[in-house]
Amino acid sequence: MKIDLDGVNAPVSLPDELRHRILRLRHITGFVTTFGEEQDPRVKVFARLWHVQRVTSLARQLATDSDSVDLDRIIGLAWMHDLNRWPFAHNIERGSFDQAANVADYFEGLGLPGRDISDLGGIHRKDLLSLSPEARVVLFADALTGIVEDLLFAVTGLNVHPRLIPDDIDALLGYALKKDPLLSECRALTEQFHDARFPDVELYCAGFNSLFQELVQRFLSHHHVYDIEQDYPGVFDIARMVKETFTRPVIFPINNERVCRSSWLRHKVLPWYFQMKGGSRARLLEMDETQFVDEVTSAPHSPFTRTEFVPDIDVVQRELPHLAFVNAGPGTRQR
Repeated sequence: MKIDLDGVNAPVSLPDELRHRILRLRHITGFVTTFGEEQDPRVKVFARLWHVQRVTSLARQLATDSDSVDLDRIIGLAWMHDLNRWPFAHNIERGSFDQAANVADYFEGLGLPGRDISDLGGIHRKDLLSLSPEARVVLFADALTGIVEDLLFAVTGLNVHPRLIPDDIDALLGYALKKDPLLSECRALTEQFHDARFPDVELYCAGFNSLFQELVQRFLSHHHVYDIEQDYPGVFDIARMVKETFTRPVIFPINNERVCRSSWLRHKVLPWYFQMKGGSRARLLEMDETQFVDEVTSAPHSPFTRTEFVPDIDVVQRELPHLAFVNAGPGTRQR
């Protein structure tokens, strides 16, 4: 089954303004930048919207068997929890924008109830004690989605060999991407995404989502997660350990720096946008990545070109071949 990457199952129960802001995430960085679909259609699979959709789906699944939480409120918080992002998200925000500190200003302007605003801020601060039961479900789902999604995208989306994932990380996750049958499943996805001259990105996304769901279930079963209230602290500790000991030092330099040029965005593009273009911080919360690049590159005497903003998904095969999972063929783009 294919997934239509341009069709969005946004919640109809939310106001139109919030729906509009949710749909904006279709063109906001997730694991990798989404700008440049006309040059490389593969980038669309990395949109933040799909991450939020996976978080929402997992939160719904986790809450289904509980009578003590408000499912509609969980779904609303999950859809809204990542709306206040700048174009290029973390790759341009670091050191210049505090998402948690911005929550109150951003959502008060949208007329959200104080309880929801408090929960959304607590989700970003990971403040378990301040959260409602519904917000704890969303935080749980976001943490679990992140640790599964990041490694699966690194392997199948960026062609990073799963042997880089240490055994102790595999033990924490409860599964090993470098061992069959998961190894073969990952290889098939990676080859389809990187080796074809015209890769079927919808088919890749369907396969990714199916494997993602399988890995989530393996994690939950391995750690005997049955009660969100009791089990979340342990899951959060695992997510923190995976991120701090492996994902941040090993994967983030690849997807953030080599693929998306985070330092260039933060130290060259953003200062120019503010100093030379008179850029507005508030406007950064309204624009998507296409609009931002259009504004920056069309300005008189702009030193930037549109091509510079396109993520380099094939950089591992081309510049770090010793880390590559598959030997990509004619689909590999040259820079």
